[in-house]
Amino acid sequence: MRITFLLSLVLVLAKTTFAQHTVKEVLAMQGIPKSYAAAKTSTIFTIDGKDDESIWATTAWTDSFQDIEGHAKAKPKYDTKIKMLWDDENLYIYARLEEPHIWGDLTTHDAIIYHNNDFEVFIKPYNNQSTYFELEVNPLNTILDLLMTKPYRLGGEAMIHWDIKGIQTAVYTSGTINNPNDRDNYWAIEMAIPFQSIHNFGRGSSPKSGDQWRINFSRVQWQHEVINGKYSRKKVNNKYIAEDNWVWSPIGIVNMHYPERWGYIHFIDALDTAVPYPKSQNIEQFTWNLYYLQNIFKNKHNKYCKVIALLQEKHSFWNDEFQRYTIETTLNKDASYYRIAIKDNQNNLSTSIDSYGNYNINYGK
Repeated sequence: MRITFLLSLVLVLAKTTFAQHTVKEVLAMQGIPKSYAAAKTSTIFTIDGKDDESIWATTAWTDSFQDIEGHAKAKPKYDTKIKMLWDDENLYIYARLEEPHIWGDLTTHDAIIYHNNDFEVFIKPYNNQSTYFELEVNPLNTILDLLMTKPYRLGGEAMIHWDIKGIQTAVYTSGTINNPNDRDNYWAIEMAIPFQSIHNFGRGSSPKSGDQWRINFSRVQWQHEVINGKYSRKKVNNKYIAEDNWVWSPIGIVNMHYPERWGYIHFIDALDTAVPYPKSQNIEQFTWNLYYLQNIFKNKHNKYCKVIALLQEKHSFWNDEFQRYTIETTLNKDASYYRIAIKDNQNNLSTSIDSYGNYNINYGK
């Protein structure tokens, strides 16, 4: 289930809540995140929902979207894929969503857009910052944009009053929107996201060539019915049928708010630039696996595990990490708090995480 803003607010006001995983869920989150190289461009774009600038024709598509749970679920019924480019001012995204029934009825900015079929963008520019940004657009080009202080599962809140200043978005429909009497082809979204609007104070607003950010994309797809000539979400026994969640880089579970499970965008000068896969991926995934399994241990024993090696289960995702890394654990007296520090001497990396989900990575230390 998706987490609604109202439910999130109630949980946060009641107490800080943390995700309770099962080993099965942890195993499901072991897929390799997707990676995309976005080339720098000098093209002047007209944001009109069409990819008719010549640069788009030579820009590679991403892989088609999968179910949010990955290959364990059926292939999405309709195809979705995107392209990305950038310059010193903006990140440019073009998305095409195959759709025989294009419809939407939400027209108010910051409405809960995923109550319509929508396209969603999640961006986390800084690895050592917990904040990230979310953008949702429906076929009417109605926008919801928000800032997350940190994921809901770690007690984060959605700053829905926050807006991406200067954003440009446009939707093009190959078909007729809100007409149930014909069959449509696709709807497409083109957008320019200003770097100036999603940067932190004291940092440069634009990425540099060679930088990499965490990013992901989601498509929410509802089953529909036609009532009095109008589309609406389909109900059974007076309840909406659950939506499909199709994404670029699968999470493994039905929750987009796992930035550590998103894919990567690499900012490069030209498409012939060699782009190595992030050397930090293995240690980052290992660090978060320890966090997930510490929570499982705490839920069972009412305290955190003092000896990290005891968390090692005979599952394939561990591989040889315990031999590869140097691990130091600090706990308080009653084991109600921990901090884990991990070093990867081979790649000159170190990470840390604590029981509140505070994560840090250092390069060259």
